[in-house]
Amino acid sequence: MSAASDGGNGSNDHRSGGSFEPPERARSGRGLALVIVAVVIGALLLPSATRSPLAAGASAGSSGAGSSASTTSTTRPGHHHGSTSTTSTTVPLSSIHVLVANATLTNGVAGAVTTFLASKGLGTLTATNALLKVTASEVYTVGGATADVQPVVAALSLPASSIEPAASAAPVASTTGANVVVIVGPDLATRFNPATTTTAAAG
Repeated sequence: MSAASDGGNGSNDHRSGGSFEPPERARSGRGLALVIVAVVIGALLLPSATRSPLAAGASAGSSGAGSSASTTSTTRPGHHHGSTSTTSTTVPLSSIHVLVANATLTNGVAGAVTTFLASKGLGTLTATNALLKVTASEVYTVGGATADVQPVVAALSLPASSIEPAASAAPVASTTGANVVVIVGPDLATRFNPATTTTAAAG
């Protein structure tokens, strides 16, 4: 009986000794699970930890690039090209030499017009006769001196239509020394008729 009892005890001891293994395995399993969880959490946290600085750097880079683009695209007009200046030149009347030619049947009218222009400060040459007769007074420029025509036309109160094209040749024998040639027509002959020279000059 005692042997059986001892044997029974041995069987009990064996079962009780075997009962210690499951808790150790459970603890090792829980430890392994904790390690795995820690690794997973670390893996999840690591990208987010590294991603923020990169995003911030990218944001800063993009904003920096934007500011650089706006700076380079901004231009300011140069001081030398912002405005232009024009210089007007006034021709002295005395430097304009006018030749007056009579193209009417009224004698002495070219001389009367020459005297009148001289009284206005214009340079004048000796009056002459035109090579033809005209129906209205004409004004010619000589040698391309187109700026000299305007003061003469204004002094005689002639319309702009009286100015002939620059390429046209004045119907006189010679234009030597002249900048402008006035061909006296009936309109000027009426105003500067020698018989009424005083009245014409006053007008």
